[in-house]
Amino acid sequence: MVVLTDDEGIVENSFVVSKDVLFVISLMDGTRSLRDIQAEYMRTHGQLIYLERLEEIVTAMDNNFLLFNDNYKSHLTRLKTEYENSPVRRSSLAGKSYPENRMDLLIQLDEMFKTVQQVTPNREIRAILAPHIDYARGVEVYRETYGYMKHVEKPLLVIFGTCHRPTDKILSISLKDFETPLDVVPTSRDLNTLIRANDVLRGYIDEWPHRNEHSIELQLPLIQFNMQEDFEILPILTGSMHEYVEGKKDIDDNLLSELVENLKIVLTHYGKPYIIIAGADLAHIGAQFGDPLPLDPMTLAGSKAKDEEILACIREANARAFFDTIKNEKDARRICGLAPIYFQLRFLEGCTAEIVGYKQWTDGQSSVSFAGAVFRD
Repeated sequence: MVVLTDDEGIVENSFVVSKDVLFVISLMDGTRSLRDIQAEYMRTHGQLIYLERLEEIVTAMDNNFLLFNDNYKSHLTRLKTEYENSPVRRSSLAGKSYPENRMDLLIQLDEMFKTVQQVTPNREIRAILAPHIDYARGVEVYRETYGYMKHVEKPLLVIFGTCHRPTDKILSISLKDFETPLDVVPTSRDLNTLIRANDVLRGYIDEWPHRNEHSIELQLPLIQFNMQEDFEILPILTGSMHEYVEGKKDIDDNLLSELVENLKIVLTHYGKPYIIIAGADLAHIGAQFGDPLPLDPMTLAGSKAKDEEILACIREANARAFFDTIKNEKDARRICGLAPIYFQLRFLEGCTAEIVGYKQWTDGQSSVSFAGAVFRD
């Protein structure tokens, strides 16, 4: 059996099918009638599939919004309208990636951070790099990184996160408050007004990609638990930079600089001190991510060495060197934190970072690596 799921959450239920049905579904490309599919099935399998059976499959798919038709489009429009009209982005991970009950979540976070060593930064913290992997696998690095939030007194957190789905533009800015089981994390109404008034940034306000994306949401309970003062957020998801990696676009083009400069202008006009957070993992290698070769110790060691080249650029807050290092290996290891870290580093010229945590998780077949860093002036 094969399970069809929709990570975007438009289709709520999983759809379990046999391989024969999956073959039928693969023929539904908009160019074939049911009789065409029936004939193709007969040619491939040497057996007759009745039209009534094909109609049952079509009806089941239609009822689950798995056909790109008017029923699906109406459902998607309804979901988008409901989401756009809500002032709050509800948690999509509560009850899945972490407890939906407030006290249960507090107990889990207390367990995560009870062994954190007390640190006293000797310079002001400007930014934090954290993973966006699940808490169970990332606990050590999350602990070492977000323990520093106890020393942050800045009222605004600009959070860049990876968007794991295709987006129309390189940035998707959300102006919604974000809800977790611990509380609602507000955005600033005044800052939102400045963004809407900015000729460049208002074209990058896009709420829909945030609806089920985990890279920013996973940061919020950790920040809420560790932050001593009230704070606001500016959530920004980053899209793919593959056109820059492939050389189809120049990393020195005006677009990226224009976005960074306009964000800086808006934040300066807003006037509140801020810290830049990036929720970003590093390498994704192995069978789960499509690599054909076994994930042996030599491969893991080589990936770790390449991670260190990336981390050296992060230590110096060198955005260009960071990008070039990944481009030079053609992003073969799928650095899903490429865009959020790049934008973070563009804000931090002149800073230096301390790498406070690193892990190369593996189950023997696949591996994800991630790091924590603290940036200071």
